[in-house]
Amino acid sequence: MKKTILFSLASAVTATAMAMGPMPKDSLSATELGTVTVYATRTIVPLKKIPSKVEVFQGKILERSGSLNLGELLKTHSSVDIVQYPGFLSTIGMRGLKPNGGYVTLLTNGIPTGTDNVSTLGISDIEQVEVLKGPFSAIYGTGAMGGVVNLITRKSKEQLTGGVSFNYGSYSTARASAVLGGGIVGGLSFDAGFSYNAQGKDYLSGHNSLLSKSKLEETILDPKTKGVEKRGSLYKSMMGRLRLGYDFSPEWSLNLYNSFFSANNTPVGGHNWNTAELTGKDLNRYSTSVEVLGSLGRHALQFTPYYNVEHASYFNKYNSSDAIATYKSSLRTLGFLLQDNINFAGHKFTVGLDGQRLDKENSSFDKITGKPKKPSQPAYGTRSMGAFAQSNLSFFEERLNVSLGARLDYINFLLEADPLLKNEAKKETYLNVTPNLGVKYEVIPGLLLHASAGGGFLSPDAYKKSGEYEDAYGKTRGNPKLKPERSFTIDGGVGYYNRDLGLSFDASYFNTNIRDLIYNVTAEDNVKTFANGDKARLSGLEFLLSYDFGSLVDYSFSLRTYLNATLMLDSKMYERKKDKWDQMLLVRKQNITFGADFTYRAFELGLKGRYAGPSIDTNWNTMDWNTKTPIRPELPDLLKAEHPEIAANNQILNPRFMTIDASAHYSFLKGFRVSIYLNNLFDEHYFEKDGYNMPGRNFLTSISYRF
Repeated sequence: MKKTILFSLASAVTATAMAMGPMPKDSLSATELGTVTVYATRTIVPLKKIPSKVEVFQGKILERSGSLNLGELLKTHSSVDIVQYPGFLSTIGMRGLKPNGGYVTLLTNGIPTGTDNVSTLGISDIEQVEVLKGPFSAIYGTGAMGGVVNLITRKSKEQLTGGVSFNYGSYSTARASAVLGGGIVGGLSFDAGFSYNAQGKDYLSGHNSLLSKSKLEETILDPKTKGVEKRGSLYKSMMGRLRLGYDFSPEWSLNLYNSFFSANNTPVGGHNWNTAELTGKDLNRYSTSVEVLGSLGRHALQFTPYYNVEHASYFNKYNSSDAIATYKSSLRTLGFLLQDNINFAGHKFTVGLDGQRLDKENSSFDKITGKPKKPSQPAYGTRSMGAFAQSNLSFFEERLNVSLGARLDYINFLLEADPLLKNEAKKETYLNVTPNLGVKYEVIPGLLLHASAGGGFLSPDAYKKSGEYEDAYGKTRGNPKLKPERSFTIDGGVGYYNRDLGLSFDASYFNTNIRDLIYNVTAEDNVKTFANGDKARLSGLEFLLSYDFGSLVDYSFSLRTYLNATLMLDSKMYERKKDKWDQMLLVRKQNITFGADFTYRAFELGLKGRYAGPSIDTNWNTMDWNTKTPIRPELPDLLKAEHPEIAANNQILNPRFMTIDASAHYSFLKGFRVSIYLNNLFDEHYFEKDGYNMPGRNFLTSISYRF
């Protein structure tokens, strides 16, 4: 029966929109390609003119997603890799790059968020989410080797608008949010948003599997963890944003942005097999920026200084009055963006400078006495300056669009002295140039060919490049000759968009070669250090499909089916010390999201699914150190028999899974709306990270009012 239901659902679900909005513009069309504006490219041009792979989510998609944060939105709507733990810790990867957060740049209004943790970025007051896949280091510098995610916040300047929402669901889940914004007096305006989210009880893992599982996959998932309480999965958090703006004239304006995230007394360590006691965590993040915008003839000027700080504290006990902090860290980023957008004869040029000061500090304390002890790393930082130039050139009545640009980065690495680690202060410098090129051509109305090529790089942390220190595990020495990891990507494809036919389609191929991957080595004097030498090759296919059956009846209703898929053809890394090619860790062979949305007047129904293919990870979960007994005792022999190389590397095969979510919505009176979400409808037993099962079947109800 389950397979019959699944087949019926899968038959109805065949496609995705790259840009989505209110009915009848939920699906991407040739018309909408020209009206959806993308800001993350810094040239600020319509989606239709961008050769790179870009997905834009807005309007109805954000409203009815039911997602708590950016991580949940991306994993159910965009084909990305994700590593997710309970307790607000999630990082993503794109196009085969490891999802450790280091290869994707996260932005808000084009400014760095100061975090790589997508669980701390709420979307309840977000107007648009832009996902750019591929290397964008030519625009944003280090860390954008895999892609960019940009959040666009509300900017209300006219009549006062806003809304409130209240949710309640499984495991005593309660959510409340409010947004308000508009003009105050004269040129003064504001936007404010706040949300409170809590889960009062630990969730239960799933019981079932929509896909047939081998004995090996069943053993890895461990039948003993089906339908059990996930210890340490409850939470409380608050998020908020505020914008104050003033328009001095139609040409000049100023905006002050502030945002925060707070999740204190959060449990940590709720492992499937309960091999350790729960500990606690406080996580807090704050961001502020000032945006000055002005126009002078053909020039659109912007100057934005910003400051971000993220604090994390870990405690030896959870929810205890005598808990002792065992580890504290802080990440501070202070920077600015100065740019000029020039519009000339239908072409756009952007030139600019950006700079950033990054400081990372950490402290460790004895879990019994609370006295300071050797930290895991010395405090370090970077001082970087980048100069960039980008262009978007249009020819033949905008049928041919060419993007061309380059960036120069100067990076200064700083390592601070630490008496506990016995290291001296050191510094090193590095210079890097990154180019990019893209072409998009409209052969006939709606039929587009596109191709792009560009470089990416990821600079090493300062402690890997300079200095020497000694921690509890021995000496570590930086390598002043260490180079950044570098990549070169080519991609190309074809797309077709026609709103009258209700059809949206894009297919792309990408190929990435990475050199100078950084790996750990042991020097002749038995000191741990770092070197370049490893390399990687990544290639795959990306598909975006969408078809709206409402086009057959002139959109008197909308029934939009969609699919977003990344299929990896190759994702291997050459490890110099092993002299062989191995699979990249935590990269799924396939990432596919799909669904169907029905809208008729005040009624909306949604069905969305996600298929995640297998991936490889290090097998950290081998022994219960409390009882001195092995976890999953049958697993080693099964792995050796079916995947001897994986077993030899002390790795594990993360099983495939498929989840299905459903939702229903009804709008009534003027501005009221009720919704119900049925998540993990078939109670899938799965995990994003081995040892941390995700919730089984659960529900969430919502009532909201907007004006």
